[in-house]
Amino acid sequence: MLSETGRPPRRSPQAGYNRGDVAIAIASLLQESNTFSPVHTRYADFSPVFGQAAFDRHAGKLTEMGGFIDVLTRARKTIAPVGAGWAITANRLLRDDFHRLMEDYGRALSAVPQPEAVLLAMHGAQTAEGEDDVEGHLLSRFRKLVGPDVPIVLTLDLHANVTAAMVRLATAICGYHTYPHVDMFETGQKAARLLLRILRGEVKPVMRWRKLPLIVNAENQQTAHGPAHTLFSRAQQLERAGRAEAVSIFPVQPWLDIREMGSAVVVVTNDDERTADRAAAQLAQKFWDIRRKFAPHLIPAEEAVAQALRTKGGPVVLAESSDSTGSGSPGDSTGVLKHLVRAPLTGPAAIFLVDPAAVRALRAAGVGATVSLKIGGAFDRKHSRPVKVKGRVRLISDGRWIARARGYNTGIETDMGGAAVLETGVNGLVRVLIAERSAMTVDPELFRSHGIDPAHCQIVVVKSPNGFRAAYEPLASKIFVVDTPGVSTARLTQLPWKRIERPIYPLDPDLEYRP
Repeated sequence: MLSETGRPPRRSPQAGYNRGDVAIAIASLLQESNTFSPVHTRYADFSPVFGQAAFDRHAGKLTEMGGFIDVLTRARKTIAPVGAGWAITANRLLRDDFHRLMEDYGRALSAVPQPEAVLLAMHGAQTAEGEDDVEGHLLSRFRKLVGPDVPIVLTLDLHANVTAAMVRLATAICGYHTYPHVDMFETGQKAARLLLRILRGEVKPVMRWRKLPLIVNAENQQTAHGPAHTLFSRAQQLERAGRAEAVSIFPVQPWLDIREMGSAVVVVTNDDERTADRAAAQLAQKFWDIRRKFAPHLIPAEEAVAQALRTKGGPVVLAESSDSTGSGSPGDSTGVLKHLVRAPLTGPAAIFLVDPAAVRALRAAGVGATVSLKIGGAFDRKHSRPVKVKGRVRLISDGRWIARARGYNTGIETDMGGAAVLETGVNGLVRVLIAERSAMTVDPELFRSHGIDPAHCQIVVVKSPNGFRAAYEPLASKIFVVDTPGVSTARLTQLPWKRIERPIYPLDPDLEYRP
C-alpha cells in the first residue's frame, strides 16, 4: 500500500537517529549476479552510501528502503540507517572489493549501539570471488553483531537464490510478488509491518521452505498471467486468509553456475509450523508440476525485424533477452543491431548499446559530425562482432537520468558515464544510444532523457526478458522475444555449466521430484 495519495509520503529527509537511541537499523545492498558474464563487479559499481546519506537516497522513493522508512516513520520509530548500495547485474564482485564492502557494512551497523531490530533489503542472487552466497555472508556478519535474539527481516528479489544460510540467519523473509517488479516499495512496507508485529509480540515467526532442483526461463515468468500467475495467486490467498504472514516464491535467476542453486518457496507463519511446512510443500509441488509451461517462444532477430516492418502502427518492441543488462549481459550485442541498420525503416528505431570506446570517439567528433566507426562487441566477443556504421552524432550527454517508471530504482538517478546518440542505418533512422556503462533498459525514460521518444518509434529494442513489460506493454503494438546468442540466453541447456549441482531441470529433463 502507498500513502493515501497513492505516493510515498513527503517528509523531511531526516533519520532522527542519535547514538544511544533504541533504533531499528535499516540497510540495502542489492545486486543480481550472472556468472557467465564477461564483466566483473567492482566496489564503485554499488555507489554505496552510509548513515544519513543512505536515508536521504531512499526517503520518499519507491524502493524497499523507501517502504521501510515509510512504515517506521508512521509508527514513530527511531531509524538508524546503515548503508545503501545497488549495482547492475554482472559477474562476481572482485574479492578485495567484496571484503571492503562487507567491512564497510559491518562497521556501519556496529555504529548502532543496541539495535532493536534490523530490516535488510538484498537481491538474493549476489556472488563474489570466493563467495557464492553474499546475502548469507552479510547476514552472518549482521547476526554476529546484533546477537541471536534481535529480529532481522530480509526482503529479496523474486529471482533470489535462497540458501540454507539465509533461512537460518533471517527471522523472516519477504519476497517480491510481481514480475515485472513493481512492488519493491510494498515489499519493504510488508517487511516493516511484519517486523513491528514481531517486536510487539503479536507474531512469533516460524519459517519453512522447500528448495527445488529447478531453473526456469525468465521470459515467461510474468505474474499477471501465465504459469507464474497461478503460483503467486495462491501465495496471496494464503496471506489474505491470515494463514501465513509472508509467502514467497523464488523462480531463481537462471544464469548462476554455483552450488546450492535452484528455485525455492518460503512460507512464514505465526507460530504455525504445520501450516508453514504444508504450504511450502504444496506450492513447491505445484511449481514443479507446471515447470514446462515456462518455456518461451523465441523468434530469430532477422525475422522479428521483418515482421516489425510489416506491422502498421507502432512501436514494435523487440526484447533481446540474451543481452539483457538486467540479467548480467554487457549490453554490447550486435545480434539485433546488425539487422536493424540494414532495415528499410519508414520511422525511427531505438536501441541501447554499451561501448565505452565508441562514446569517446563520438564525443571527440562532436555533435553534428558525420562519423564512420565500429560499434558493439566491446565485451562479449564470443557472441558478437562489432558492426561498422556511418552516421551523424545527434547528442552527447553525461549519461545521467532518473528512472520514472514504476519498478527498478524509481526516482533514483542512474549514471551511465558518458553517453551519445548516433543516427545511422537506412536514412539515418536508427537512433543508437551508446553508453560507457551499463543501465537497465526497462524504463522508456532511458531513451526519452536522450531525446528519443519510444512511443513515436517504429521499432524499439529493449535488452530485457520481462521487466520491460510494465512500461512498454501499454505502448507496444507487438512484442517479439528475439533469439540471439548471449550470456543471458533463454537456451539454458547450451550454457557451459561446471559447478551447478546435478541433477537439475532442465539440464536433466527426466528428473523426478517430490517435496
